Amino acid sequence: MTQQERLHLSEHFTLYEMMRSGTAIENNIPNIPNLQQEQALRHLAIDILEPLRRQFGPIVISSGFRCQKLNRMVGGMPGSQHTRGEAADIVVNDVERGLRMLAFIKARLDFDQLVWEPLGAAVPRWLHVSYTLRRKNRRMIL
Repeated sequence: MTQQERLHLSEHFTLYEMMRSGTAIENNIPNIPNLQQEQALRHLAIDILEPLRRQFGPIVISSGFRCQKLNRMVGGMPGSQHTRGEAADIVVNDVERGLRMLAFIKARLDFDQLVWEPLGAAVPRWLHVSYTLRRKNRRMIL
């Protein structure tokens, strides 16, 4: 692990955690954010993920930053906020806990998007949350 990967974005979240990807490793894709993307990840960690962790305990991020190549490979939307460092997917092992997280974010945090994913699934597997400083957050729930 490089010194950059060990970097803490916030008290409990590291850059490595926000950029690790099995698909990137398997396909030898360097999934490394630039400084602007790293700063966006820092704000996401501080303003969204840390409050969630304080309220609900440890959370697992299944997908954070994705370079363009990785985003295409995993079937991400073109222009995905993951490619800007503005989004994270939180593993939902317990639907009730996931619903409480969604309600907490909606009631107490500024956010851009909240999405139960995969869309249309009977049981969601992750909660996509995004946060941006580029414009006013839309507080969109899908």
